[in-house]
Amino acid sequence: MQEERFYDLMRQLMAGEASEADKAALREIIQEDEQLALLYREFFPGGEAAEEDSEALLAYSAHYTRMQIAGLFDPVQAQEQERRGRRRWMLAVPVAACIAALLLAGWWFGIREQEVAGREIKTEKGARTHLVLADGSEVWLNANSSIREQPGFNRTNREVHLTGEAYFKVAPDADRPFLIQAGGLKVRVLGTTFNIRSYPDEPNIETTLETGSIEITLDDQPGNKIQLKPGQKLSIDNSATEETESPAAPVLLLSRQRVDSAANTTVDAAWKEGKLVFDGEDFQRVASKIEKWYNVTVLLENKTLHATSFTGVFDNKPLTTVLNALQETGKLEYRLENDTVYVR
Repeated sequence: MQEERFYDLMRQLMAGEASEADKAALREIIQEDEQLALLYREFFPGGEAAEEDSEALLAYSAHYTRMQIAGLFDPVQAQEQERRGRRRWMLAVPVAACIAALLLAGWWFGIREQEVAGREIKTEKGARTHLVLADGSEVWLNANSSIREQPGFNRTNREVHLTGEAYFKVAPDADRPFLIQAGGLKVRVLGTTFNIRSYPDEPNIETTLETGSIEITLDDQPGNKIQLKPGQKLSIDNSATEETESPAAPVLLLSRQRVDSAANTTVDAAWKEGKLVFDGEDFQRVASKIEKWYNVTVLLENKTLHATSFTGVFDNKPLTTVLNALQETGKLEYRLENDTVYVR
């Protein structure tokens, strides 16, 4: 821990961002650790008196190295910058400058590696988030969901992978369609708003279109394109999209979604407004929503409830309010113990 703190303080010092408190903390560390003190003296052979001059040198060296790595200097300009640097800092510490350059190079290449790998954003159970992608598209992520950008997002493509549920407001770009891979289907978009629910532990993948137009293809039927119109919902058997030796023919169900006039959105997308909705759904689906929404476990002690349907809208209500409302239907009873809901 102390070594990490040492390197963090040294980076701040090299960048000229260290406060007096940071410098005092650094002096305390090198007084306690002889090995770190030796490394410190490699940076600053003249001790504390050399810190200010060395800070300026290291900040300059770091900035220059970063620009070179990024390819932002042409050869002539780079040579001139280098000559100016040598003239200005000819009395500075070369070892420290090299270390600064290496530290910065490692930082820059670390960022590049992250960009190549693709950014991933996740939400835990009981949480929801809103984010804006680099292309200007907005995404609302429901609980226990993740979205991962394809390498080169917004530079060479606009493709993401979704697990869970998300509402998209895609920025228009006629030359670069927005592509979403969710389970065994792919959604192609130019600019529109829609909702996708694709949890691995649920039986269906659902796509509901609010505005604009989207085109859906299944991984095992790339030539079969399905166009949705505003208000339409496509439900696909999740098991049929899994890769197997003999995949079953996908069960497609195209239906019309009701619109929540108060929120001016489809019922399926009402979750982003803080509304937990059960729209004539069986208890297996209800339980799955409750688990993700409240970060609890629902254990069903009465299997006959699987075929029982429930309807209700709960606007930012606590878990007990939802459970009491379900119990008042007379279809079930529950008990809550810590983070587990037992239903019978």
